[in-house]
Amino acid sequence: MYFLQPNQKRLLNSLNPLIFVMAVFCLILVRTTGRPILPGFFHQWDILLPFIVYFAQRRTLPEGLILSLFTSHLYSLSSAAPFGVFAAHYLILFVIARLLTLAIYANTWFSGLLLMLSLSLVSRIVLTLVAGGFGHGWPFFSTGNFVWWGLLLNALIGYLVFGFCGILDQLTCKSPKINIELMDTHL
Repeated sequence: MYFLQPNQKRLLNSLNPLIFVMAVFCLILVRTTGRPILPGFFHQWDILLPFIVYFAQRRTLPEGLILSLFTSHLYSLSSAAPFGVFAAHYLILFVIARLLTLAIYANTWFSGLLLMLSLSLVSRIVLTLVAGGFGHGWPFFSTGNFVWWGLLLNALIGYLVFGFCGILDQLTCKSPKINIELMDTHL
């Protein structure tokens, strides 16, 4: 995008959060309206988890919080859960992912996959606790809570979505691509 004028780059940069919100909205629509035709293993996929992790890892704290709360509110509005369950759930996951940036920064495929897998597992625990706090919980060790292929699917698809979010940031001039080159100091 080197051919764009500076004001065009600023416009793309400012549209970036709107594009993320529209992508989440479209995925929510596909998930809610296409549930009867989607294969059964897609019912375990957590749509919002990769976006929340991306917002925690690659955004400033205010921008990440605003995007996380807004997208989780959209998700909450399309669910049958009590109001605020998913907003609280994803806010807790945002804080956990933000704290994990001190130890794991998802810039390689392995660290990204590990981050998605670990947060997918933590997400099942946190959702059970948050739903219990709202009075509509389910058993912690229920058959539908810890499905191993659901956790793997969340990790794999979450990693792909995380990668596409990075590509979207580069296309909208949100974050410049940084190349680290090692130089030979012995000339």
